[in-house]
Amino acid sequence: MNYYQDITLLPSDDIGMHFLWSKVMMQLHLALVEIQDANQKAPVASSFPNYREAAQNKPAYVGNKIRLFATNKADLERLNIQKWMNRLEDYLHIKSISEVDPSKVQGYESFSRLRKPGNVDYMIRRRMKGLDKSHEEASDYFKDYKVSDNFKRLPFIQMKSLQKDREFRLVVKRKTLEQAVETDFVFNTYGLNKDVALPKF
Repeated sequence: MNYYQDITLLPSDDIGMHFLWSKVMMQLHLALVEIQDANQKAPVASSFPNYREAAQNKPAYVGNKIRLFATNKADLERLNIQKWMNRLEDYLHIKSISEVDPSKVQGYESFSRLRKPGNVDYMIRRRMKGLDKSHEEASDYFKDYKVSDNFKRLPFIQMKSLQKDREFRLVVKRKTLEQAVETDFVFNTYGLNKDVALPKF
């Protein structure tokens, strides 16, 4: 990833950080949908430089900045993020597109969306139907099920689905990687892909 563009969120008394994140990610999602390919993949990545998982007395936090990456400068120009964020310009500081300085890279990381494990009642019904089990058998199978502590430690952004008109949590997981690996630099329409190493600086 050779080019990047930083967006810093600037909450105020009337617009809080969580609300602002929701609006920023929705606009980014719409922008990436506009430039996605036939496989619904986009050439621009999202990174969260100040990301933090919950630990001790500190809550999980996505940070106050999103860094957009692209292999080619033209992809960030085509994204034209300023246009998509124009209604939020009083609450954002959007820097110009810059080239990644290899001497400042401290390591590599990836960011991905982690979906919440399913609702137990829903999984019981699926097991009953798919495997022709009784309610008692299916319930017994899931008796020790619980959401892992790892999932609870991850930060999220509250989103609203435009298709289904319902709210959901965009849970973001960071993974530290040893080195950049040659791969297809494509991402979902939130700019996330667990297999692509992004420079950390």
